[in-house]
Amino acid sequence: MGSLQQIQAAAQSIIEICQKDLATKADKEKLLKLQGEIFTGIENLVECEICGSITDLIVTMTLAEVTAKVCTPCGIHALEVGKIQRRTVRRRSKKKTGSTTVPAKATTEKPKKKVESTSQPSNAATAAKSKKRMESSMTLPKAAPTARKASINSSTDTAELYEEVEKQTGLKKTEIKRLHKMIEEIASPMNLEHTVLYVTHEAGLAKLKIEPEVLGEAVKLLMDK
Repeated sequence: MGSLQQIQAAAQSIIEICQKDLATKADKEKLLKLQGEIFTGIENLVECEICGSITDLIVTMTLAEVTAKVCTPCGIHALEVGKIQRRTVRRRSKKKTGSTTVPAKATTEKPKKKVESTSQPSNAATAAKSKKRMESSMTLPKAAPTARKASINSSTDTAELYEEVEKQTGLKKTEIKRLHKMIEEIASPMNLEHTVLYVTHEAGLAKLKIEPEVLGEAVKLLMDK
């Protein structure tokens, strides 16, 4: 069974469970397992560099010094024509408008006079600008202690957070750090329930033996802070 078929089958099973009049704790465990199968199937999908379709049946092919990851139909077609033709993105050409063309006679001697009158700044203005540049360059190193102080405070807050989670859940700090990292690696923000489901799946893949209730409490504490 391919990855897309696996995802479809898992999704259909989830729909059947959700359509029950009364779902149980066992159904919840099945949903978590099906969610893991869907995540695994999605991770196995790869984009074909010729047609752009996603599939798990991808091969790397080289023809006429061109290498690409292709799906089965595109691979067969490339063998038939003897070359790999990648997708090309069409760029819209900028339209030229009549307002952008200026006749040569439009530039008179008047602008030249303005340039000549403002092109040579006074010595006093030049000295003032040089002094400002020197003062700004001399004050830059003062920002470093502030950055180091912020980094120290952030590390202290994180350590205190781990200690609080450890006291309330009984988990080891190494386990708490791994759970925190899983939460930080989530690409788009999710609510607490979805975050718990995602971290439960990732913890299962990482073979972390944590009770679901304890894991949910740890995720809640880490997200609240």
